[in-house]
Amino acid sequence: MILGVFSYLFTIIVFAGIAILIEWKLFPAILKKYAKIIGIVLIVGIISTLIGEPIALQLGIWSYSSEKTFGIYVFGAELETLIYAMFVFVAIASATIIGSQYEDARKLTVREFKSKIGIFH
Repeated sequence: MILGVFSYLFTIIVFAGIAILIEWKLFPAILKKYAKIIGIVLIVGIISTLIGEPIALQLGIWSYSSEKTFGIYVFGAELETLIYAMFVFVAIASATIIGSQYEDARKLTVREFKSKIGIFH
């Protein structure tokens, strides 16, 4: 095993961490404006993970390899899963905010829409 107990953590940081860095590097003004919303999403995500993860582990819905994780549990949830939840919820909230801002900027007025589809009344 190349990364051993760091495998899961490394995967999280590489995939979710890079996404967050790209989002915040390209759209800092938008994301800073909505930082409180991202924070709320993060808190809700952590709480939902702390509720769902221990239940899923106890019921055997999924499990983790002791060779690829630290084996540290916080309130019954795997530490790496909490880190994963934090990264993913921030990445998704950021992408959603960026996307909604992009769509809002592209909205057309009724007149512009009619002109675009060929109705000139």
